[in-house]
Amino acid sequence: MNFFKRWIIKSLLKKPAPDRIPRSGDKAGSVDCNVVYIRAKDESWTILCNEINSKGVTGKYWLNKKDYGELSIPWTWLIDYELDITHFYGTYDLRYSSVLQYFFEGILPWDKLKIVLGKVQQFLFNRKELVRSERIETLKLILEETIENRDFTVSSVSLSGLLYTQKWVFHPDKSRQLAYNDLLLKSLAESGELTSVQYDFKLSPKALVTISEYEEDQKRHRDNLAQSSATKWLTFALIIVGLVQAGVTYYGVYKNGS
Repeated sequence: MNFFKRWIIKSLLKKPAPDRIPRSGDKAGSVDCNVVYIRAKDESWTILCNEINSKGVTGKYWLNKKDYGELSIPWTWLIDYELDITHFYGTYDLRYSSVLQYFFEGILPWDKLKIVLGKVQQFLFNRKELVRSERIETLKLILEETIENRDFTVSSVSLSGLLYTQKWVFHPDKSRQLAYNDLLLKSLAESGELTSVQYDFKLSPKALVTISEYEEDQKRHRDNLAQSSATKWLTFALIIVGLVQAGVTYYGVYKNGS
């Protein structure tokens, strides 16, 4: 391991992780620590690094998944290895599979920039009112997921995730949206488009009939609008033609009279 890698790992170990790392609540927001593993590429051995120097590395050692406790291993023994770096930063788990990746994404503020951009996006998302999904749109969404996974089930929580990604979790109106989703799913179950599966809901064959009838109604509505629009334009064209003919007739009578 060259000097650059050792220097990077030493700097990481200056912020060691505690035995328990809080990942939620107020305590998670102040987390800033690192965990560094050195692993064999064939995964035969693993070291959880606690200390590093010019001679080797000290840390918890596993060989063929057997725990040998804390050992000091010389560098000459460590060949054909990989690094696994995790930076626990607030509620984020930032993982890197090499020193170079950590340098370009961790030391250079690329990951921190993505976190800031994510917070800005969340702030803007929170300023929007969550649009309540209607029955047919919800059925279409569940149908697409069911086509991908025959055993797909949906709840008020997972429906919010499908509609708004995970940003909805931090939205101030999330409780009202969950209540609406719950009522919507129960309504679809009561009308037969969904069936209840324990605490979740699953698409029923009737949903395809409902979607098909809705699309037929929409098609008829669009056809009626197109026909109405065509009639309006035809009427307008006839009026123009009539006005032109009246003008020609009037001009001819006026000319003959004069």
